[in-house]
Amino acid sequence: MGKKGIFFDMDGVVIDSAPLWDRIISFLVSGYALDLSVLDRVDDGYNLSTKEAIRLVLEETGRFSKPLFDEIMSCVDSVYAAGMPHLTALEPGMSETLGMLKAKGAVMALVSNSSRSQVEMILDYYHLRDCFHTVVTADDVTKGKPDGEPYRRAMELTGIHADEAVAVEDSPTGVYAAEDAGIECLVVTASPDSRKNLYDRLYDMVAG
Repeated sequence: MGKKGIFFDMDGVVIDSAPLWDRIISFLVSGYALDLSVLDRVDDGYNLSTKEAIRLVLEETGRFSKPLFDEIMSCVDSVYAAGMPHLTALEPGMSETLGMLKAKGAVMALVSNSSRSQVEMILDYYHLRDCFHTVVTADDVTKGKPDGEPYRRAMELTGIHADEAVAVEDSPTGVYAAEDAGIECLVVTASPDSRKNLYDRLYDMVAG
């Protein structure tokens, strides 16, 4: 059965943001002395949404307060905005692939554990806004990945059913979320051959 919808994760799938998140993590450790080893005790903890990860660290270390949480989240967005232009890059071949999939009639959604403000920055900076029919961020759901809520929300917004969609992810957290929503998931790795094979497979999967 051909697929009507393709739901993309953002970080590690559409863009390479690893250097930016390395900077943000360094900022959290040096600026707020956050004990991020808490995340090592959670399955794929570093791929939780930022707000869920920071809340977890603060709660587990007995430091949580709403003012401190809000201050840290605001600072994270500031560091993200300052570093995004020179510490992120569009993944190789992604722009061309999105264009071909759109031309073939695929309904595409961006489904991310990043905040709305971070995703909006990426969409505008890389001129991707017109590629996606809808965008779901950590701010649009009660539970982020690995819960399936972000993908279920994407299906609601696009009118695409689970058996008509395929998700593209790069982490166990994302794979768990797609599976929880009943959506087939393809996993991309850092290998150029893996990425090219993925693009070709996505194009072949789209009903057209």
